[in-house]
Amino acid sequence: MNGRNWQDLALLAPGARVNAVVQVAVSGNGMQGNYHVNLDGQQVTQNTGGGLGAFGQPRFSRDSIAEFEFVANRFDATQGRSAGVQVNAITKSGTNAFAGTASGYFRDDRFRAEDFIQRRVLPYSDQQYSFTGGGPIVRDKFHFFANYEYEREPQTLTSSSPFPSFNIDLSSVRTVDLSGLRLDNQFSPRMRYSMRASHYEEVIPNESAGGAVRHPSTGLMRKLSGDQIINTFTQVLSNRSVNELRAGWLGYTWRLETMLDVPNPIYQVPGLEDQVGPPVIQLRGYTIGGGNANTPERMGNNTWSIRDDFTRSFDLGGRMDVKLGGEYLFVDHYIYLCRFCMGVLDVQNGPIPANIESLFPVWNDPSTWNINALSPLSRRFQMGIGNFQFYPPRHVGAFWVQDDWAISPKVTLNLGVRYDVAKGIWGEDYELLPFVKKGAPIDKNNIGPRVGMAYSLDDRTVIRGGWGKYFGDMSDQPTHGLVGYVESFVPEVNYDRRADFAINPFNGPTPSYQEIAQRQCPVNPAPNCVRQNLLSHMVGPVNETTYSYQTSIGVQRQLAASMAVEADYVSTRSRAEVYTHNINLSYNPATGVNYPFTDISRRPFPDWGVVEPYYPDGWTNYQALQMAFSKRFSNRWQASATYLLSSTKDGTPPPRTGLYDVVTFPVAEDLGGEYTYAGSDQRHRAVFNGIWDMGYGFQLSGVYFYGSGLRYGTTYGGDLRAYGTGRGARLRPNGTIVPRNDLVGEPNHRMDMRVQRRFGIRRVRVDGILEVFNVFNRENYGSYTTQESSASYGRPSQNLNVAYQPRMLQLGFRVAF
Repeated sequence: MNGRNWQDLALLAPGARVNAVVQVAVSGNGMQGNYHVNLDGQQVTQNTGGGLGAFGQPRFSRDSIAEFEFVANRFDATQGRSAGVQVNAITKSGTNAFAGTASGYFRDDRFRAEDFIQRRVLPYSDQQYSFTGGGPIVRDKFHFFANYEYEREPQTLTSSSPFPSFNIDLSSVRTVDLSGLRLDNQFSPRMRYSMRASHYEEVIPNESAGGAVRHPSTGLMRKLSGDQIINTFTQVLSNRSVNELRAGWLGYTWRLETMLDVPNPIYQVPGLEDQVGPPVIQLRGYTIGGGNANTPERMGNNTWSIRDDFTRSFDLGGRMDVKLGGEYLFVDHYIYLCRFCMGVLDVQNGPIPANIESLFPVWNDPSTWNINALSPLSRRFQMGIGNFQFYPPRHVGAFWVQDDWAISPKVTLNLGVRYDVAKGIWGEDYELLPFVKKGAPIDKNNIGPRVGMAYSLDDRTVIRGGWGKYFGDMSDQPTHGLVGYVESFVPEVNYDRRADFAINPFNGPTPSYQEIAQRQCPVNPAPNCVRQNLLSHMVGPVNETTYSYQTSIGVQRQLAASMAVEADYVSTRSRAEVYTHNINLSYNPATGVNYPFTDISRRPFPDWGVVEPYYPDGWTNYQALQMAFSKRFSNRWQASATYLLSSTKDGTPPPRTGLYDVVTFPVAEDLGGEYTYAGSDQRHRAVFNGIWDMGYGFQLSGVYFYGSGLRYGTTYGGDLRAYGTGRGARLRPNGTIVPRNDLVGEPNHRMDMRVQRRFGIRRVRVDGILEVFNVFNRENYGSYTTQESSASYGRPSQNLNVAYQPRMLQLGFRVAF
């Protein structure tokens, strides 16, 4: 397993739809709410930030996981808050025998091939250590299991921009700490209790830097940590009834900081102590300075949960297993979002200067940067001023009824309905007029019926299928985005042709919050008034939770005692996906394009800058044929194979203007109204894995993965449309438009192999392990330059995910006692 991430095993499951696992093998377009991970019945997926992996997720040691399942289509109402996939896992527990393991896995660049981008061997090493132990505290009653894992990975980040002096190597060390403890106590044959506590901490330096479109100064330090406690009390009420009560807490923290310590920031904000990074300088197709406009960030949540599951079995026209349940979660988000407080300078009013390298002579010393030379290319400057810390709460509830009804030996029906409701998703207690009014109603109609059926044609063949409606779990970004704009201000200062605009955008000291509040155009409509920008991650007027309709029909056939095949047609139609519109734009019906955002007189709200709230009018359609073959271990070998033929399309809704009015006349294709292949579309995917017991203690195993080229979103680079945000970045200088999601990456072929030799020494088993990843050194890529204005357009760029690395050897050992 390359990287020892237990969720990599999800790549083997029918319905998995990714080339490489970051933290979960998702279904859908990677949006928040399309997947959930549940560990020992506890939801461990954090919802503070949106997007797959954008704010990270808690991680757990592979050696602590006893079993897991990847569920792409399940017509069961007991699980929810996912419009796509559920990943369920159970941790290991102790037994009456003391047992434990100690293992280590090691990589070094001496056993690594050349990097596919740099064509040289990059400095690299990796060391992973894992320890487990478990046994009885009170024999037959009380047991424990504990684990600890540590990883240290020195790595090198490279650049491939058109500017040679900017293409330097950045060395750093990523570290991961994982630990856990589980206690199980059986009070009586009818009553038992278990407790699990877990801890996760990861430090990732130089994130966001590297590649063809970012300067080395954009590197960020990401720090993640997560802790969980779950208590489970199970009581057998009778030979037909069982009740399971769970109560737990989950804490998760995300920190994002600049790698550059700037003692004297170029743009000073009065009273702001955390202003320690460089500004963000946006050129056409290239970024210098801050890797994230909202740095530093410190975000997280404390989630308290309680859940009860009651199961009753009885006979009524066949056997019925009825499940009743409910749960409540209180999520206390804590947000420190330093929005634009380092300053964002837009210098896209022309191509990148030919002498750009001489303007930034020392990559990590902003005091040497000649930013003022970029003044003639300036379009506008933005900076956040005010309070950046807030604590938006969320209340979540759900109820469900599920009946698994075996009508006859041949027919089983799965009938269920689930109700989900939440308060705090859409900032109902906040107001920002005229765009958001306080007291908006919460979304109360999230009723999800689900129906499944299995019909046995004979004792070897089953036809199964079903339909269901599934509601997602929305990110907290709409709420904390709104609160942030209520309590802080991001003034927009347009280029006024001053020679020193780039270093003195306010034509004097940076104003305080009180001063800037008095200069707002709605308050003081003077010629030099300032306008507030309401960028993405803000509540809109319609509070609707993302949902999907899932359908499947298929067949499973047992070929022999240990072999089976299956095939299913699946369809997922996702609706009410959040989409952002700059509603402070007006459109020309004669041309079908927006009036330039720089023309303030044409704005529906001339006293405001960009106003880009969420609106739930996006949609995605996915359909696939998924097939699988499996052979359980017998006669010293086992194997499985999966194949997926799929199509994913999504739509861009027509633009909205003013107070969310739909533009009714046709517009240019890059402004909305398109329906085409999604950025996550992949046509073919196949995986084969096998294990062979060779005898004499030797075992050979391997995995082969094939994935056809993924689609990537493409732009020209720069806002030639004068849209005000990146939405206008597909327009070319000659007036043509870059096709949406036009770049298709190269297919991925990857084979990993492992040879293991076991030695027995009394009660101790020692495994010597040799693994080779990407055996044939196939050039697989996971990132590309997607901006046409870049000289590197269409070329692969560095991706540090282990799935895209050159051939590498790993040595390891595992001691079990």
